[in-house]
Amino acid sequence: MDSIEKAFRKLTKLKENLQDLTEEEAYLLFRSILEGRFSEIRTSAFLTAMRIKGETPEELLGVIRAIKESMNFPEEKREALDLAPNYDGKNRTLYILPSALWICSQFGMEFTSHFALRTPTKEGVTLYEVLKALGVDVNIDFSDQRDYAPELYRLMPLRKELGFRTLINTVEKFLNPFRTRRIVVSLFHRPYFEKNEELLKLLGFEDYTIVKGLEGGLEPPTDRPVYLKRKGKEIESIDPRDLGLDLPDSVQTDRVLEDSVDLNRMIMEGRERGKFFNWAVYTAGLFLYAGGLVGSLREGIDKIVGTKL
Repeated sequence: MDSIEKAFRKLTKLKENLQDLTEEEAYLLFRSILEGRFSEIRTSAFLTAMRIKGETPEELLGVIRAIKESMNFPEEKREALDLAPNYDGKNRTLYILPSALWICSQFGMEFTSHFALRTPTKEGVTLYEVLKALGVDVNIDFSDQRDYAPELYRLMPLRKELGFRTLINTVEKFLNPFRTRRIVVSLFHRPYFEKNEELLKLLGFEDYTIVKGLEGGLEPPTDRPVYLKRKGKEIESIDPRDLGLDLPDSVQTDRVLEDSVDLNRMIMEGRERGKFFNWAVYTAGLFLYAGGLVGSLREGIDKIVGTKL
C-alpha cells in the first residue's frame, strides 16, 4: 500500500475514529485531487471526511502547499495589504469596502485581493463585482482564481454540488497570489481565531490581522463590537460607541450589488457624510491599523477624521 492510500484510509473510519493527517499526507492527497488522480467520488469522500473531522492547521498548510505548487503568480506586490474575505461574498448586507479603500488610498495604501465568482455556499456578490460596477481606482489589484489557480478552480462545480463549506473555503483566503507580507483575513466564528492565527504563523506572514467581520467579510459590524486580532496582540473587542461613531442601525439589503454601488458612489462624490460615511471611516481606520500605518484602530480613525476628504 503506497503513502497516498495509507493517508486516505485515515479518513475512511467512523467519525469518532477519524485520524488527523500529517502536513505531508494532506499535501499528497490534495495534489492527487488537483492532478485528477482521484475520482469525484473519492474527492467528495475526502472533503466530507475533513468537514466531519475538522481540519488542523498542519493539514490546511499541506493543502495550501499542494495548491501553490502549480499556481500562476501575478506580479508581486510585497508592500500591499492583501484583503482576504470569504470568497462566497455577500447576499444580505451592504459593502462599504470600496469607500474605505478610497479613503485609504488618500494615505498611499495599496491593496490586493483574489476571488472566484459564484463561490459556494452563498454564491454571493464579491468586492470585485462592486468595484467593477463603480469603475473607480482605489489602488487595488485583483486576481481571479480561474487564472491564478486553475487546478483548484476546476473543483468549483463539485463544490457547488456538495453544497456545504469545505476546507477549500478556508484555504483559498490564505493563498496570497500577490505574495504580500501583510494580510487581513476574515472569519465567521470567534473560536476560529486561534486556528487562523496558527495557520498564518505557519505560512510565515510578517504581519497579519484577523477580523470577525460582517457576513464573513472585512467590514466591522455597525450594531455590536468588532473582534480583531493583530499579530503579537490579544483579541480586541472594540465597540464603535466607545469610538464616538454614529453608525447606521441596519446595513441589510436584498440588492447587494445595486445598493452598494449607489451608496459608495454617494460617499465618493461627497453626497453622503453621515452615518454610512462614518462606517467607511471606521472600516478604513481598521485597514490603516492592519497596514501598520497606525498603532490602533482609534488612531486610524483619528488620522482620517483629521484629514479633509
